Amino acid sequence: MKIKFTKMHGAGNDFLILDDRAGAFPDQDAALVARLAARRFGVGCEGVLALRLADAVTDFDYKMVFLNPDGSRAAMCGNASRCVALFAFELGVGGRCQRILTDAGAITAEILEASRGRGIVRIHATKPCGRAAIVEVDLPGGRKAECFKVDTGVPHAVVFVPDVAAVDVVGDGRAIRNASAFSPAGTNADFVEALPSGGARMRTYERGVEAESGACGTGALAAGIALAERRGVKLPVSIHVSSGDVLLVDGEPGDGGLCCAMTLTGPARKGFEGVVDTDWLEGAN
Repeated sequence: MKIKFTKMHGAGNDFLILDDRAGAFPDQDAALVARLAARRFGVGCEGVLALRLADAVTDFDYKMVFLNPDGSRAAMCGNASRCVALFAFELGVGGRCQRILTDAGAITAEILEASRGRGIVRIHATKPCGRAAIVEVDLPGGRKAECFKVDTGVPHAVVFVPDVAAVDVVGDGRAIRNASAFSPAGTNADFVEALPSGGARMRTYERGVEAESGACGTGALAAGIALAERRGVKLPVSIHVSSGDVLLVDGEPGDGGLCCAMTLTGPARKGFEGVVDTDWLEGAN
């Protein structure tokens, strides 16, 4: 099977995006997804997205299916949402304001800028699920971490640190990701350094990628909520991610104090287009 794809990234978080309006891509084939996403043996990415037609009786422009690089399905991805919105806009499937159906619920995307495969997109995200909580987790070396637990479409654990550059993101992130407090699904781990300016620096260990990610949109939303709830920071707030890009998080107080009506604004960019023959991927490790 030949698969046409577009490689895009949102703030360094990279994805393979497929125009799957025909519904032909076998998204339940986790092994195939993992081979496509493999850095050395496939195209390489932190997620595979399929743009599909929404049910004709709904008011959605399209449906977004998001697959982690290990082949598992995730409900939502903030940076991927911005990328698929720009992709849909250039494809003519969606206009400057789009309604997108995700496994986490409905989101709205606004194309603020778009030119030659580059754009600035604002996502109106799903309302954070449940109530936030503080959880203590054991780290390597007998250390402990206080985690702000919140679900922004996918689960996150935000840990405030004095210097994000000094964090062992893989070691500490893996311990948090697999902690019993977040079982059975696990969590993404976001290490956040609050800045005197009111913004923050963030590094993320991403569940499903099982490594540090260049950026994480839902993680930036989680960090924004944690900064507002735990540090009294007024939104909007600028989140500086590992790639060097900046994501802008905004929101309003909701019931019980937890932020709601969250928005995420940042870049979306095309890298290249291509076609991969799945026969070439057979036997790839």
